[in-house]
Amino acid sequence: MSPLTLVGKDPVLRSAAALARRLAASRSPILLVGATGTGKSHLARLIHQWGSHPAAPFVEWNAAGVPEALMEAELFGVRHGAATGVEERPGVFEAVGRGTLCLTGLEHLHIPQQAALLRIVDHQAFERIGGGGHLRAEARMLATFQEPPEALIRRGLLRDDLLYRLDVVRLELPTLAQRRSDVALLAIHFLKLACRKHRNSVPEMSQDLIHALEKHHWPGNLWELSQRMEALALLDAAVVTAEMLPASFWADPAPVEDALSRRLTLAELKDGYIRAVLARVGGNRSRAARWLGLSRKALWAHLRRTSN
Repeated sequence: MSPLTLVGKDPVLRSAAALARRLAASRSPILLVGATGTGKSHLARLIHQWGSHPAAPFVEWNAAGVPEALMEAELFGVRHGAATGVEERPGVFEAVGRGTLCLTGLEHLHIPQQAALLRIVDHQAFERIGGGGHLRAEARMLATFQEPPEALIRRGLLRDDLLYRLDVVRLELPTLAQRRSDVALLAIHFLKLACRKHRNSVPEMSQDLIHALEKHHWPGNLWELSQRMEALALLDAAVVTAEMLPASFWADPAPVEDALSRRLTLAELKDGYIRAVLARVGGNRSRAARWLGLSRKALWAHLRRTSN
């Protein structure tokens, strides 16, 4: 597999990545905090790649996807004979060895299970269910959160002492809306990846498309941008333009719904309504123009102007 890379020049992201690289060879825990789709998993893999054991396993373990009854068996493993018909198997700590264990969704662990995890962090040892003696926990631990973990503590979803043990270094990842200068670079990157995946030629990106992408607020962050570019790659066109984006891209109901709380200007509210109408009619500019009482030319001029 080819080495992972970090795409973009945003100073906040680059600063976080530089710190991650300096600390990658250490065994201290690192927290990665950022909204869904901001690249936490990718940066975790980079930390592993930059670390002292890149050939060792990298395991991303999501507590939200594990039934409560199986949680401790997943983490610690099971000894043969622990129960009738139960097969012996290692848990994630044993399987990862001296590699990297990236824990996500810790707030989905019940508090007693968080206490068991805390003991591993404290003592660097654990025992399979059913006994058999203590095993060393040698994994380098990373943990990711979609929101500040202090908010999870306030809601009673996360033990404060577990956070204090894991929060040796915290890296906060910006949203895509906060790194607009990277949008064009990332769009080209994802477009090339998608074209390679589908064995299509890489098209040219029109300037109006780049402007539209840079203007978008990207609630889904990198995931959303990646999917948009894959959809354009599938068209197998020589040039991809803003007109090829689906109606859902132009929909932006948020300004209408929370205009007062966000103190939007009249221009921002107008733009939100126009795009909501366009989405409602499936992107048909003629129908949208009739609904809005505008000429088709005036509507398209507005969309081009507000995408700049």
